[in-house]
Formats: sequence, structure tokens, C-alpha cells
Amino acid sequence: MVRCFYGDTLRCMVFFYQFTKGLTERYPEIFEGDGTSTQHQINFGKKWRNYSSIFELAGGDIQKMDEVTEQPLEKCLLFLSYKADKALLESLVHKEMMKRSK
Repeated sequence: MVRCFYGDTLRCMVFFYQFTKGLTERYPEIFEGDGTSTQHQINFGKKWRNYSSIFELAGGDIQKMDEVTEQPLEKCLLFLSYKADKALLESLVHKEMMKRSK
């Protein structure tokens, strides 16, 4: 557990910045867009990012949300990254099949 006292505030901020930066580098599928989002999608993502991750992990079941929040963060991020990569791959395969069928 990290404790932050008044004198250690800067050190805590640096720690959390480095920790968050590390997560964004390890899980770009979650934290970086693909460049095709509309402004409405970007705004929705900014407002609901963390909630939508929990919602997705809980399978849309509000009763399971507490269980999800008790899971290790990196376990959740790895699962969400897998789902994002799988969805992207399926989309690319679908587009390729559509090109071939023309």
C-alpha cells in the first residue's frame, strides 16, 4: 500500500504517473483509440471509460460488478485487451471477406 503524507505528495504523484504510463504502454488496445472514432464516441469514452470496462467485465450484470472490482487490475486489463484484439481481428477478417466477395 502506498501512503501519501503532505511531504510525499510529489513522490506519490510520480509513482502513480509511472504506474499509469506503464499500464497504457502494456495495454494500448484499451487506452489508445484506433483513429476512427467520432467526436461522440470520444466524448462517451471519456465520460464512461472506467464504468464501461467494469460493465463489460461483469457481462452487463449489475449484480456481478462488485465481484469484478475485487479482481486484480492487470487481470482485468489483460482480458479486456484480448477482447479488443479479437474484435479487431474479426473486423479485419470480415472486411477482407467482403472485399473478396465483390
